[in-house]
Amino acid sequence: MSGEDKLNKGGGGRPTRKDAEAIDARILSAAATLFIERGLDGTSLEAVAAAAAVSKPTLYARYAHKTQLFTAVIRTNVSAAMPTFDGTGIGSSTEERLRHAGRAVIEGALQPTPLGLMRLYIAEALRHGPLIRELDRVGREVALTAIAGAISDPKAASTDRARIIAGHFLDMVFVPHLMRALLDDLPDESDPLHPSLEERIDTAVAALRALALLPSD
Repeated sequence: MSGEDKLNKGGGGRPTRKDAEAIDARILSAAATLFIERGLDGTSLEAVAAAAAVSKPTLYARYAHKTQLFTAVIRTNVSAAMPTFDGTGIGSSTEERLRHAGRAVIEGALQPTPLGLMRLYIAEALRHGPLIRELDRVGREVALTAIAGAISDPKAASTDRARIIAGHFLDMVFVPHLMRALLDDLPDESDPLHPSLEERIDTAVAALRALALLPSD
C-alpha cells in the first residue's frame, strides 16, 4: 500500500491539503536523493515513485516529465538553503549585515543536500547544459537577492547598490569557497591561497571598502 493510500484509507475522498503537501515533500526528498546518487539520466520517474511510496499516476499528475521534477527539486532546495533575515542580531552597519548575511547564505548552500546537487550540476553540465545553466542562474539570483535584501537601505529608492555589493561578495567569497567544498578540500591554515571562510570574508570586505562600494556607515 502506497503512502498516499495510507493517507486516504478510511478518508473516503481526496487527501487533505496537509496530506498533499506531505506527499509533495516526500516526492521531492526521494527525488533529490536519487538524483544525487544516480544522476539525472540514471533516475527514472518510476524509481522516484517507488522511493517516495506514491503511485505513478500521483507522481505524473504533479510532474509530467523528469525535467520538471528535477527543476522542482533544485528550486525547492535552493529556497530551503537560503536563510531568512528579520533584522534581529544581524548588525546595524552595512558591513556587519553583509558579513552576517553572506556567511549564512554560504553555510546554507554547503549543507549536504545542496552541495550534492551542485556536484550534480557539474556532472550533468555537458549533457544538459541549458537546463543546468538556467538552474544555476536561479540559485545565484536567490543568493544575490537574499544578501542584497539584508544589506539594502530601506530608505533607498533602489537596491542597485546593494545588488552590486552582493554580486561582488558572491564572486569573491562564495564561488572560490564553494569550489573547494565541491572537491571536499578543507581550508588549510598553512596555505594562504586556501583560507577559511572568515578569512575570505575579511578579504572581500577590505576589497569592497577599497573600491568605495561598501559605505562606512
